[in-house]
Amino acid sequence: MLVGFDDDAPSIDPSTLSAADVRARVDSLVDEAWIIRFTDRARAEALARQALELAEGCDYLAGMGLALRTLGTQRYYFHSDYEGALELLRRALALLDQGGEVRGRADVLNGVGHVYLRRGQHVEAARLHMDALQIQRATGDPVGESNSLSHLGHAAYLVGDYGSSLEYHQASLAIREQTGDRAGVGYSLINVGIIHGQLGEPDRVQDHMARALQILEHEDPQAAAVCLANIGNAYADQGRHEQALEYLQGAVDRLRHVGHADEASCLSDLGRVHQARGDDEAAREYYLRALELARGRDARIYQPEILIRLGGLEAQRGAADAGLAHLHEALAIAQAQGARQQVYAAHEALARVHELRGEPAQALEHFRAYHHAWRDVFSSEANLRIQSALLRGEVRQSRREAEILRQKNEALSEADQEKARLLDQLRAQASELERQTREDALTGLSNRRNLDRLLDAEWERALRFGRALTVGMLDLDRFKGVNDRFSHAVGDEVLRIVARILRDHTRGVDVVARYGGEEFCVVLVETRKDDALRLCDRLRERVASYDWASIHPDLVVTLSAGLASIDEAEAPDDLLGIADARLYTAKHAGRNRVCG
Repeated sequence: MLVGFDDDAPSIDPSTLSAADVRARVDSLVDEAWIIRFTDRARAEALARQALELAEGCDYLAGMGLALRTLGTQRYYFHSDYEGALELLRRALALLDQGGEVRGRADVLNGVGHVYLRRGQHVEAARLHMDALQIQRATGDPVGESNSLSHLGHAAYLVGDYGSSLEYHQASLAIREQTGDRAGVGYSLINVGIIHGQLGEPDRVQDHMARALQILEHEDPQAAAVCLANIGNAYADQGRHEQALEYLQGAVDRLRHVGHADEASCLSDLGRVHQARGDDEAAREYYLRALELARGRDARIYQPEILIRLGGLEAQRGAADAGLAHLHEALAIAQAQGARQQVYAAHEALARVHELRGEPAQALEHFRAYHHAWRDVFSSEANLRIQSALLRGEVRQSRREAEILRQKNEALSEADQEKARLLDQLRAQASELERQTREDALTGLSNRRNLDRLLDAEWERALRFGRALTVGMLDLDRFKGVNDRFSHAVGDEVLRIVARILRDHTRGVDVVARYGGEEFCVVLVETRKDDALRLCDRLRERVASYDWASIHPDLVVTLSAGLASIDEAEAPDDLLGIADARLYTAKHAGRNRVCG
């Protein structure tokens, strides 16, 4: 299993339900988990885990994908585990696609986009949010549409396009007010307030944040902490340091409790206030803690600002070389992220440090770069503004296309409907042909060709994320004798039953394939070899204990297996070769056994 059970999760015995009832139960669990994912974190995770277990038990791909949607979202939102979140969300997307499920796909795209934003990949994030928005427009999902607009507003904000950001957030706010999404209204108020902060309007920041805090205090503690942080920063901008420290410390305490990466930004803001008060030692300590936290949680979105503040402080304290190193690192990260406001801030700080060191040529160079970057952020001719305008054009275009499609569907004549039916039939035939290229005709398992493709993909994923991976080669003992003694029809039935046993007693994320003849292969995802040994031994026992007499009174069937893990091989083919060699060892050691 990818995740374990929570003790508080409601229990259910799937053996008492039909497959349709299990699927209905999974749908109910994933829907409830998604609704309460922010307001009742523990229960949402417990429900999603139970849904995943049930869905895996009946190979319900869409249910597995929807459960992973919640678990992946919570992984980045509450744990700041961006790599782990990406892995879960990408698997969710693949399962939803395989299951032909549109529901939840936009949510997963937004989740991946949100992680990209946190990691500073702004352009990639904006494209994913745009894809999600198009899905939600086409399916008539106003709640999802408001979320995607909010994400696009955040992406525009991070590249310094405040005008576009404000448009997106105001559009999101209007939908949320219309649909009665109370928490969503609070989130939009935060986002609009943050933009007012960038425009130098602290009074309007405090007004928006106070309204948002009133809504979110009990709805979403983490979002409430963000409100406190922004109120604190507004006080700092007004020079009211004591009030700023009080609100920022309150935000840090709440964010530390939930373990969120926004804590790094608040620690940096505390350092800024202490620096403004003249306490450089305290400021430096806060900056260093913030930087350590941001790096530890892969929150690259916060690193440039922290490094700029730390670099400027180090230079002021007489450690100009250390300050320059921090500032150049900040500039490199900001440029890689396309974060223009942080690019100009880094150039401005570098100009000051070079001026402090008596290096007028370098100071002038960075001042010019600062002026150019500043103009890019605040000029109407900025390329990023053009990009955002293009994105807005895509939104309008997708809206027009959705309306045209709706009108066409309403105007379909009987002839058009017949054409549509034939087209659906052709699509179904194409899908069936595609399925046949992936499946073994006798057993319905993956065939050798599909096994090679899936094994290559799991090998790359395991290497990329440092995960375990074990492959098992399983062969029926003395199977030729079954065919010779009892007929090939009996042999085919034996192969079908063994295939069903292997499929029913492995997870949905594992790969089960017919390798050829009476030989099978299992690819056990995120499974160490000792766990794989126990699993394959249970599979061996289930085959040996099956009621083969129901087919023929004298029929006995056993299997042998050999295993290999990723740390023993240099390529996917090596895994198969090592496992096959150990299968040969098991055969020669007496059969009906597993060797690893």
